[in-house]
Amino acid sequence: MRENERLGRCSPTTLSTAPGPAPAAPEGAGTADYPEMPLRCTRHILFALAFLVMASTTHAAASADGALLRVTLEPQFAGTAVTPRIGINGTAPTGCVPKLGHVTLDGADLSIELSLPTAGCKRQQRASFRLLVDPASAAGLHALPAQVYRVHVFTGAGSGTRLIAFALIDTSAPALAPVPESGFWWTQAGADSGAATGTGMSLEFQENQLAASVLGFSPTGAPTWYFGSAPLGGRVARIALVQLANGEDWFSAVGTQPDVQPGPHLEIEFLSPTRAQAYLVRSDDEGNVQARALTLSRSAFATGPAGTSWVGRWVLVPEDGGNTRLYDFAAPASHDAESFRLVDAANDVALDCRLVAGTQLADACTLSAGAGVIADFDQVGYDRFSGRGANGSPVQLLRVPR
Repeated sequence: MRENERLGRCSPTTLSTAPGPAPAAPEGAGTADYPEMPLRCTRHILFALAFLVMASTTHAAASADGALLRVTLEPQFAGTAVTPRIGINGTAPTGCVPKLGHVTLDGADLSIELSLPTAGCKRQQRASFRLLVDPASAAGLHALPAQVYRVHVFTGAGSGTRLIAFALIDTSAPALAPVPESGFWWTQAGADSGAATGTGMSLEFQENQLAASVLGFSPTGAPTWYFGSAPLGGRVARIALVQLANGEDWFSAVGTQPDVQPGPHLEIEFLSPTRAQAYLVRSDDEGNVQARALTLSRSAFATGPAGTSWVGRWVLVPEDGGNTRLYDFAAPASHDAESFRLVDAANDVALDCRLVAGTQLADACTLSAGAGVIADFDQVGYDRFSGRGANGSPVQLLRVPR
């Protein structure tokens, strides 16, 4: 967040702005130049902007002399791997066209500030504007370090600084992203959030579509739930949530259609098939944004020592066309606070798993026979493991009924 110390402050020196409708810009025209920036800062800043606009269209609203500034970030055109030109388009009161201010990267937190004129706003008139950035030519890079970034857009300064937009962006390879498991996910205490007791989500993943039902409470303490769906892009999804209201009870004979009311939107990053970091994001009538961090984990019904949830029959499926193998793991043969072992005595095979600190969730497992490794798994769910076999080819370990 903006309160954190950052790795330096960087400010672009030139921008292109244009009142009225934004015409198509010729190649190379009106792009930003950043001669005063350190190359390290320029690389991170510009490519974070590029991936932000690739990931989605983000809307922000900020107060400017009593009138609302409206901004939309869009690529000018899409490339095959990165977006070489960024268009920041919008409308503002005449005389209040914003400029791109400080842009700062602190680990996975990217802060973007829009600066507004302090005077000269004409509230009754509106002007279109466009700010252009060419990150590829300015930085000479291909991509940011591969990870998920938390992007904050601010306006104002000092005590008047306001968060006006928040989004997650994923610059990592989609092929490396975990596949989330469908089921109940509950809030847990995390590094940047406490557990919201009694709240959670039901997540259903089919093909590339993620559906979420968010279970929680209203400001008065009444139970409430929101739902929505969106495509999963790599590790992240952005879901606009809605809430049904004024419906009828189960035994009503009328069948009146309930009202659909907009709710917050959900930004969710999957850390593994059973762990996620999420943010509930809402804005008020003035455009101020709140982002509530939530740490989520999928819940298993099994109880007992660590590893109990993975007892049962599993089939190893090599994706290179090799033979499948069936294993039947009994109750944990050994376990401690950091790991557990399951054994299939009939096949002399063991499954050794490492636990996420302070949980009974596994995040890495090795399948072995004697001293030989059969497969290593870096994506561990309750019903599916994904990893690599001894020959380096992809393999999956799938739960099957007994």
